[in-house]
Amino acid sequence: MQITLLTAGSRGDVEPLFSLALALRDQGHDPTVVGSPDFAGLAASYGVDFDAFGPTLPRYADNPELVELVESGNMLRFMAYGARNRKQMLPQVISDIWRVTKNSEAMLYKGPTALYGYSVAEKLGIPCADLQFFPVTPTREFPPFLLGDGRRHGALRDRAAWWAADQMTWRAMQQPGVNRQRREVLGLPPLRTNARLLQDRQGMPLYYAYSPLVLPRPADWHPRIQVTGYLPTSRPAGWEPPAELARFLDAGEPPVSFGLGSVPTAHPGRLVDAFLEALDRTGRRGILISGWADLGRDRELPEHVLRIDSAPYDWLFPRLAAAVHHGGAGTTAAGLRAGIPSIVTPVAVDQFSWGRRVAELGVGPDPVPVKQLDADRLAGAITRATTDEAMRERAADLGERLRQEDGAGRTAELFTQYLRTTGARAAR
Repeated sequence: MQITLLTAGSRGDVEPLFSLALALRDQGHDPTVVGSPDFAGLAASYGVDFDAFGPTLPRYADNPELVELVESGNMLRFMAYGARNRKQMLPQVISDIWRVTKNSEAMLYKGPTALYGYSVAEKLGIPCADLQFFPVTPTREFPPFLLGDGRRHGALRDRAAWWAADQMTWRAMQQPGVNRQRREVLGLPPLRTNARLLQDRQGMPLYYAYSPLVLPRPADWHPRIQVTGYLPTSRPAGWEPPAELARFLDAGEPPVSFGLGSVPTAHPGRLVDAFLEALDRTGRRGILISGWADLGRDRELPEHVLRIDSAPYDWLFPRLAAAVHHGGAGTTAAGLRAGIPSIVTPVAVDQFSWGRRVAELGVGPDPVPVKQLDADRLAGAITRATTDEAMRERAADLGERLRQEDGAGRTAELFTQYLRTTGARAAR
């Protein structure tokens, strides 16, 4: 079948779908990943068919309002900002999505594209499924990943937080513009009920692409929901480390890395200062991953610290003593699979909960939010992550077990089974 994998967002939202596309190809399908035009070249390096929709991603450095909103941690303001921007881009986005997906025979969609993908699948009358990298389904077993700090706050408060997170997600997606585009572009009636409840009634699959070893599936979830395992990223074919990076790694003990991926920060210099001082206090070597925040680009670094733009985490992380990162779902997965301790410095959204989960599993110190990050806290966390042998053994053991999972293959297998079931029902 011609299967569209629809997503939006940064590299961490797109790259894992390439491994899923390859797994679907192994099942005999013809998959195409659809996302931002920024990632066409990356898709080609994986040998994956790709189509683009919407504009290129904006540089965070050109949008101080967005940087301030992300760092504030205020989800209400952040989602209101997102709703305003989606409303402006909506006519182009949904028309683009319709253009590149209208020949699909089945669809998997992820994250903020969920309602668009669901609407297109409804128009085409094709089977579809939802894919998420962190929990958005209410449960009694842990607090919402969208709100809070990852800690339990009592059954009543957690239930209220889940209700608020569920409503925020639905309201942000189901803005008037979506229903207008359903009518004007797709000729469909408006959605008036929470899509999650509609999909429960339809039995439409929802695949959570993280490991049950890290966060087990709650018993109170609908049977349509499966926790299928991480979709691991891998270095593109033919990739070789820059000579300077290879020499640095070979020149001494494994370093500690620091990076924020695609997360923006208003004060990168403060974070770089804290990292450099923490390395001096602990006597460790370091790698500064500049990422979208351009960490360390404006200064000379000491000889025991190397700055790089980026490197495939599946290659880099196993060569580290520990990784300091923001706790995004994909980066957390890479750190856990590498079998090294992670020091999570969350900025927003699900990052706090992943940081808390890393600490609960005993494979990293307690998370240190970016707004509270200083040399004292970071030095203490680095010391524990690099000297606590019990923690290091737990991290290595969990990494070994995670590397034995095949989340991409499992997701592809389950979706193929669903396609066969829906095809049999249609035939009857």
